[in-house]
Amino acid sequence: MIKRQTTINRIFKISGIGLHTGKPVNLEFLPRREFGIAFVFNGQMIPARYDMVADTRLSTLIAREGASVSTIEHLMAAFYFSGITNCLVYIDGPEVPIMDGSAWEFYQGMWKGGVYEFPENGVYLKVQRPVEVRHKDAYVKIKPLNTLDITMSIEFRAPVGKQKKRVTDVENAFAIINSRTFTMLEEIEAIQKAGLAKGGSLDNAVIIGEDDVVNPHGLRYKKELVNHKILDLIGDLYTSGYRILGKVEANKTGHYLNNMLLKELFSDPANYTIY
Repeated sequence: MIKRQTTINRIFKISGIGLHTGKPVNLEFLPRREFGIAFVFNGQMIPARYDMVADTRLSTLIAREGASVSTIEHLMAAFYFSGITNCLVYIDGPEVPIMDGSAWEFYQGMWKGGVYEFPENGVYLKVQRPVEVRHKDAYVKIKPLNTLDITMSIEFRAPVGKQKKRVTDVENAFAIINSRTFTMLEEIEAIQKAGLAKGGSLDNAVIIGEDDVVNPHGLRYKKELVNHKILDLIGDLYTSGYRILGKVEANKTGHYLNNMLLKELFSDPANYTIY
């Protein structure tokens, strides 16, 4: 387990295209002494925090004083898995690049960048009381536990159907990092009509057809889709600013409910302890 605050050991860069904008974007990662992850876009620093989230449709978007950065969830998950608590991310576009649709390439960049440890603590948030948010049959809830334990359930039309997965050793769940985002074939036209997914392709997303996966090489894992939902959840939970310790149960959750869970969690200081 990560014991103290950390940052990257050296500057590195990553480039790609935005999933929704379809435009090239460059990231530069810089060490940071101050606690937390923050993006810098158009001269504006935006903390990657739950209270900065301004939109949760199809991705998690943070905003501050007219500047915004979207699709941060995969990168935030990579920070979590890399054990990085402090970092500045300079970005020259309004959306984090989609890369291959997972968090793997971000994770590799951080691994090459190395980790520098500070003596400061304050890294973990331990849940002290059960907290739950729901919308119809979708929900996400968390209760006290000494580690992060996640059970995720999803349900889509055939051939996906219902999938459920529990991850107990989250910090070492590398199959989660490498699982790609996905969408249904019939949803693509509507998404593109809304001016989104301009950069989407079979190289950065799993497309679910009528009978099978459209991607020529299929899935990376049998439960890649539910894996990715866990990846999204981990990225969203890391916008708490801390490595959360608790038992999470989620059903059909998405970015909106993930963010609402954090707002409910932080609404009462008796819900948690930070150390």
